[in-house]
Amino acid sequence: MTKLFDPELNDAMDQLFDETIEAILLAKKSPDLDDLSATFAVALLKLGLATGFVEQRHPGFAKEIEVKRQRVIAALQQEQQQQQQGQKH
Repeated sequence: MTKLFDPELNDAMDQLFDETIEAILLAKKSPDLDDLSATFAVALLKLGLATGFVEQRHPGFAKEIEVKRQRVIAALQQEQQQQQQGQKH
């Protein structure tokens, strides 16, 4: 796994990554919406905890994530608009 941080944080991050992946794998098998929402909640919680751990050692990390998330959203919206314009012509 990652070796971006000190051994203690690396171990915590590895565990959170594993737990996030496990939640997503369970989500793929969810038998109903209640179960699906629970597995999403766990995955988001684990990602939030990981973000918080990094933010403690590297202030601004969470803001950087949000900036990049907004860029991805904008790019997806632009792609969708281009596809819609292509369908009109």
